Amino acid sequence: MSFMKRLTLGCAVTIVTMCFAAPTRTLAQTDKPGESAKGDSDQTLKQLLTEVRELRLAVQRATISNTRFQMVIERVRVQQAHVDALSRQFENIHSQAAEMKAAKPQMEQQIKDAEELLDRTPDPNAHADLESRIKGGKANLARLTQEEERLRNGEASLDTELQGAQAKLNELNSQLDALISELKGP
Repeated sequence: MSFMKRLTLGCAVTIVTMCFAAPTRTLAQTDKPGESAKGDSDQTLKQLLTEVRELRLAVQRATISNTRFQMVIERVRVQQAHVDALSRQFENIHSQAAEMKAAKPQMEQQIKDAEELLDRTPDPNAHADLESRIKGGKANLARLTQEEERLRNGEASLDTELQGAQAKLNELNSQLDALISELKGP
């Protein structure tokens, strides 16, 4: 049963108990005629009204706290999903950049080997083929270098965004901790 339902049920039981039990007990304990009983009844009603007002305020405070708690929890959930998505993107870009960095020396070695072979090849057709391969390899190496630089820039940008999102998540978690402490009370 939710907190609000329990609180409402407790208020109702208290009011009913006070209405029926308090006036009877007051009348039974007094030896004075009806005028004194009427004064006691008025006093009891005032006490009941005060209690009802206090209970209403308690219910309002509990409702507000519950709403704030739910809002912060939802914000934490959304922010955590955002941080998780950014982390996955960062890891993906990081692994792509690492793969390109690892492929670069291999491409450079292939170009170097083709240039050495070009110097030793007397056949004009093979010579032209090697020059074409060298030219294509250098173009691929240039594209690879540009792509690696683009990925490194994207990685740095995502890292900054991820740190900001993580800081926001930490702030929301602090707010949630504060609300939990507030609910526990002194």
